[in-house]
Amino acid sequence: EAMSYDVVIVGAGPAGLAAAIRLKQLCRAADTDLSVCVLEKGAEVGAHVLSGNVFEPRALDELIPKWRQEDV
Repeated sequence: EAMSYDVVIVGAGPAGLAAAIRLKQLCRAADTDLSVCVLEKGAEVGAHVLSGNVFEPRALDELIPKWRQEDV
């Protein structure tokens, strides 16, 4: 099975999430839509710490309060 997206962002770290959010904001402002997929190797945002980079999801909680409940 294959899934098609207009944009694929690799990594759900701060830069990847910011890029996805900003892209969707720009699309909304331009009254257009692109399908965006964010790929993350961890089981959830902030789960992967082997690189030494620990993502504290508290900032994401403040930026997008309901992100944990959304079907993404």
